[in-house]
Amino acid sequence: MGLMRVRAFTQDDAHLFCTRENVEQEIIDCVEFAEMVYRTFGFENYKIELSVRDPNDKSKYFGVDEDWEKAEAALAEALNRKNLPYTRIEGEAAFYGPKIDIKVVDAIGRLWQLTTVQLDFNLPERFSLEYIGEDGQAHRPIMIHRALLGSMERFFGILIEHYEGKFPLWLSPVQAIVLPITDRQMDYAKQIREDLRRQGFRVDADLRSEKIGAKIRNAQLARIPFMLVVGDREMEEGKVAVRNRVDGDTGAVTVEEFASHLKQLVDQRSLGL
Repeated sequence: MGLMRVRAFTQDDAHLFCTRENVEQEIIDCVEFAEMVYRTFGFENYKIELSVRDPNDKSKYFGVDEDWEKAEAALAEALNRKNLPYTRIEGEAAFYGPKIDIKVVDAIGRLWQLTTVQLDFNLPERFSLEYIGEDGQAHRPIMIHRALLGSMERFFGILIEHYEGKFPLWLSPVQAIVLPITDRQMDYAKQIREDLRRQGFRVDADLRSEKIGAKIRNAQLARIPFMLVVGDREMEEGKVAVRNRVDGDTGAVTVEEFASHLKQLVDQRSLGL
């Protein structure tokens, strides 16, 4: 939880300027971008909220009724076109515009606020922003605030909670670790480590004079996706005995075969091993 409340944070905030005619499509593009990000990181479930003005107290909101009605309608229509269910929440809009909030559901059912897609009438008005339309006249653009992850630091915390540290291969800080059985395989283990590192993989080697059972247990506790056990037979045959944190032992393969499998998983951003 230390990443949830930090002294400073980094936002992935983007400001999109668009016409009144294309604002609905821009909103859809933002939502689809968010969906792609969720799929990539392994979040399958999420809930959507549409935050609008408090109909009983419009004095605290910037802008005219017509703009607010069009903006709320554009957000709602974008979600309807995507056939996405949402909850309409009155009084939760910012003073400068309504918004879509998307909350992901993690592995144990907790909700985390991530994406915000918010329409803003305030800044274009305050900065007197204009563009020349097809009619040759000056028009005020509409501004969309788009944050997909929100705070980067907080998102890292959410990922850790979601996966309990058992990250997919492409996200794992250490993707594989080489485990020599005895001191005789030390040089071979170092060679494999350097071989895989040169190919761009994040690989360590446990070169301590410990029993192989202890090394495997430590690697499992560290949630490392792959353990490459090497003994005399593997060294003679130029192979590694592969063990993953889910299935255990999966058999001996050449280093080239293992590297090819690793590359495929990373390139696909696979969520499995």
